Amino acid sequence: MTRTVALLGATGYTGRLVAAELERRGIPHRLGGRSRERLAAVPSTGERYVVDIGDPASLDDFVDSVDVIASCLGPFALHGRPAVDTAVRHGLPYVDSTGEWSFMAEVYRRHRGSGPALVPACGFDYVPGDLGSAVAAASLGTAPTEIDVVYQMSGGGTSRGTAKSGLGMLSSVRPRIGRLDVEGAPPAMTLPWGEQWTVPLHQPQATVRTGFAAPGWAATLGGVVAPLAVPALRLTRPLLDRLVERMPEGPSEAARGETVTSTWSFARSGKEQVGVRVQVRDAYGMTARFLVAASQQISGTGALATAEALDPKGFLDAMAYEDECGSLSWDLV
Repeated sequence: MTRTVALLGATGYTGRLVAAELERRGIPHRLGGRSRERLAAVPSTGERYVVDIGDPASLDDFVDSVDVIASCLGPFALHGRPAVDTAVRHGLPYVDSTGEWSFMAEVYRRHRGSGPALVPACGFDYVPGDLGSAVAAASLGTAPTEIDVVYQMSGGGTSRGTAKSGLGMLSSVRPRIGRLDVEGAPPAMTLPWGEQWTVPLHQPQATVRTGFAAPGWAATLGGVVAPLAVPALRLTRPLLDRLVERMPEGPSEAARGETVTSTWSFARSGKEQVGVRVQVRDAYGMTARFLVAASQQISGTGALATAEALDPKGFLDAMAYEDECGSLSWDLV
């Protein structure tokens, strides 16, 4: 059965891509946003609703007679909770595009184990790493004691909304930076990333480390400057906020297409190790593809990681093709 989608945040950079993907796939949907004028410009034939997320009655009207809620209401730490509350109130499955750790942790803490399926973080971060970790763990043949996830990114650009969310995250966490050397992946430095919250939900016995590909000197330098990063960000936050507001809403279609993200997920027990590599081209386009597909497929109870709410290998296989939204490929390493 095709689920009718209520898309919140439809007028933002990612929201418009999700709306276009819903339209392209012929999935019935309605669009929610704050501005009637901006809603009119969204590339979709879906019905438009001006929604006040501070008014539960407005949200109730928006989700009446739909089957699932998809939210692109970032920064989620500021705007995300009303959509989750609405999903719980109406017993509707929920997916979103967040990459914000504090918001993810709050959803897992408040709704783990009861209510409708609530699946935050259905974008290019952290679908490849979470599903890849689950596939690697299953392929290992025994419960892993360690899981490492390494990201490598190149090209493209970032949206204004992503920059706002990133500033919020970095201003609230003092990262512990070190080296992360994993056989089969590029040298990396450890950084907190979403899989440290998602993977333990389905692999609770494993120690999870996450990192970004970088030369050794970067990890050493990062370890030195990390203790100063949060105080410096807090001092300069007003200036940074003003600079972010002057950014373009998002990268051009050509720049989006040049963004390539490779994610290695390794499951390990003793000397045995299995890895999964997922490569994504066009992070924002693929986020739209992931979010729309997940809205139709998630199942389960309460707040879940993507690997719990979806069939990890089946979902990766289904996403492994190339079109105007980008491309995905994956393999065991």
